[in-house]
Amino acid sequence: MNIAVTSENMLKVYSVKQAYEFLKDAVVTGYKADSGVGEQPVGDDTLRGARNRIVDVCSRHPDLDRIISIENGIFREGGQWHDKAVVLLFRPYEGTEHVAYSDSVVFPDRFVERAREIGFDRITVGKVMADAGHVEDPKDPHLYISGKSRRQYLEETVRGLVMSVEHL
Repeated sequence: MNIAVTSENMLKVYSVKQAYEFLKDAVVTGYKADSGVGEQPVGDDTLRGARNRIVDVCSRHPDLDRIISIENGIFREGGQWHDKAVVLLFRPYEGTEHVAYSDSVVFPDRFVERAREIGFDRITVGKVMADAGHVEDPKDPHLYISGKSRRQYLEETVRGLVMSVEHL
């Protein structure tokens, strides 16, 4: 089974490999893909970015059995900003898509507002928090805020979606 990840980010590729380890013939490959959204997706742009990545990879690699796209974004919920991942699993031969959202981490309003001032098309809230000394790693503010790494959030969400879709 040929499985694509719409990113060459090793964290994302590894999460998908882990989820499909039950298939001995699974070949998981990361591909560079354009999301068509800014550095910091907000709300519906997050799912749109995941879908855009799938369209991009699908157009260049028509022989794939599964395409998984992972896009983190921020969402305004309950008066707070939540960062979470959208995981989209596309089955090209059936033309079906399945979506899951990771658990979220609350980002402080002041950092979201600063990122908005700079431009969500140019900077992430994680980078703003790291520059301010609020977190150490701009790619994993989750660890410093919740005590749980971004990797854990992604692995749990990808695994749950794959198990559901593949009926395990």
